[in-house]
Amino acid sequence: MINSAVTIAPEQKIGAKINANKTVPPTDFSMPGVVLNAGDTISDSFVISSAVETKGAQSDVYIAKKSSNTYAIKVYRNGWRPSAELEHFLATVKHPNIARVIESGVFRGSYYEIYEYFQEGTLESAGKLPLSTVINVLVPSINEGLHHLHKNGIVHCDIKPSNLFFSGDRSRLVIGDLAVSGFMNEEGIFIDTIRGTPEYSPGCRIIGTKAVMTSAYDYGAFGLVLCKAILGRSLFEGMSAEEIALRRSIGITLPPQISGRLENLIYGLLDENENKRWGYDAVRRWCNLEYTPPQARNVYNRAKKKDQKIKPLLFGRFDNNTIIVTTLGQLSDAIREHWDQARNIIRRPDLLIGFVRQFDESLVPEIKKLGQTHDPDAAVFRLYTSITGGSDSICYCGKTYTDLADYVEKLSSGRDDTALKFLTSGMLVYFLRYNGKDEMQIDKLDQLIKRSSAKDMDSIKTICFALQGTRTVEIYGRKVGSIDDAITVIAGLPVGKIDALLHDSDFLAWLSRMGYERDVRKMKEEFR
Repeated sequence: MINSAVTIAPEQKIGAKINANKTVPPTDFSMPGVVLNAGDTISDSFVISSAVETKGAQSDVYIAKKSSNTYAIKVYRNGWRPSAELEHFLATVKHPNIARVIESGVFRGSYYEIYEYFQEGTLESAGKLPLSTVINVLVPSINEGLHHLHKNGIVHCDIKPSNLFFSGDRSRLVIGDLAVSGFMNEEGIFIDTIRGTPEYSPGCRIIGTKAVMTSAYDYGAFGLVLCKAILGRSLFEGMSAEEIALRRSIGITLPPQISGRLENLIYGLLDENENKRWGYDAVRRWCNLEYTPPQARNVYNRAKKKDQKIKPLLFGRFDNNTIIVTTLGQLSDAIREHWDQARNIIRRPDLLIGFVRQFDESLVPEIKKLGQTHDPDAAVFRLYTSITGGSDSICYCGKTYTDLADYVEKLSSGRDDTALKFLTSGMLVYFLRYNGKDEMQIDKLDQLIKRSSAKDMDSIKTICFALQGTRTVEIYGRKVGSIDDAITVIAGLPVGKIDALLHDSDFLAWLSRMGYERDVRKMKEEFR
C-alpha cells in the first residue's frame, strides 16, 4: 500500500547547478481532483474496492482489484505529477527494497500510479518489533534500498515508518512514496525546501531558507525510524516542531532500551556531523558483524577516536588448519561449522570475553553466565544467539533450520533427534522469547513441554505455527489469507476433504493466529 501522509509541497529549483527533478507542482490549483468510488474502473481492468483513509497534500490512495490480485492506486490531485525523470525511475526500477510503478497514466485529467499492494502493512502499523526483525530485516532492507536510490542520484527526503512496507512474507522492507524525492546534482547535494516529517527529519545544513540535503539526510531519518521500531514510538512522539528543534539543540541521548550493537548503529546514523554520519558501507559492515568504531553516547560529542586494532581469537585447529577469527561474523560462522569446539571455547571465558568486548561490551555479562550453564549445547546456542543478535534461522548442535516452520516440520517428523533435543532442553522457548514472540503463546508452549515433553506433538505444532505469525495457509494447493477466501475454497471440497481439513493442525493453528477460534466451531457445524 502506498502511503499518502502529508508532505511539503515542492518549490522550483534554485541555482543553475541544482537538479531538482521531483514531483511537478500544478499550474492551476483550481483544477478539481478525481474522487473515485467502489466499483469505478481505472485502465480498463483495475476495479476500485476502497479508499485509504489517510489523505496527502498531493494525492489520494485507493485499493483496487484485478484478476483476484490486489493493488494500490495513487491518484494525484490538482495537476500534480512526478517529473519525467522520476516517472522513468519508478517504472523501470527492479530492486527488492524499492516499490515499483506497475502502470501509470492519466484518468479524468489526473495522473495515477499503480503499485503492488503490501498486505502486511507498514512499519508504522507494526508497532514495537522483535530485535531480531530490526537486525535481520529492517536494517539490511533499508540500507540496500537507500543505497540503490542514492546510486541513481535520488534523495528520498521522507524516510519514515509509514513509507516502509513489509513484503508478503515479512522477510524484507520495501521503500515507497517518492513523491517529495529530489535528484542530487553532480556534487551529491539537493537544495530545496526542507522535506519530510519533523519526527523523522534529521539535521542538515541550511542556506538562507533552503535545506542542503544529501544521502546523509536519508540515513539520519533511518536512525530515527529504527528507534521507533525498537521502542514502539518515535523519539519525538507528541512533540511540536519547535519542541523537536529544542530537543535537538540540547542533544539526543538514546533511552536505555536501546543498547549494545543497536545503540552503536543508531548513534552512528544520528551523528549531527553529516560527514561522520554512517552511510551504506558502515551499515553494511555492521550487518556483517565487522568492527565499527563505537559512537559517542551524545551525538553532539565530537571527540575523535583513534582506529582500534582488533586482537584476533584463536578458535582452534581442524585438519591441520588453524581458524583465527577477527569479527563477530567470523566467530558465528566458526561456531556454526565447529559446534564441538565452541563447547571448549565456552570453557575459556576470559579469552572469549576479551575478544567479544572489542565489539560489544553489553555481551560480556551474558558470556560470564555461560560458563556456569550445566548444558554446554545450551551455552553455545545462547552465545551464538547473542553475537548474531537473534535470527529467524535456528542453529543448534551443528544443524541449521532455515526458520521456525522448517524446524517444526523436522520436529513433527519424529525422526530428528537434534530437533527433539532443542525442544526438551528449553532452547526453543529461549529462542522464541529472545526473538520477541507472543509471550502468552510461549508460556503455553513452555508449560506444555514441561508437562508432556514431546508427547503432545499436535499441540506443540499448533502453538509453534501460531508463533510464526503466518497470515496465509495452503488448502489443497491454494493459498488463502482470509476467512472469506478459506470458506470459498472449502465450499467446493468434497465432505471427506473438509473433514480432514478441520482436523489439520496447520489449518486450525492458522485460524487461531487470525483470531477465528469461533469460526472453527461454526464451520464444523456447517459442514458436519
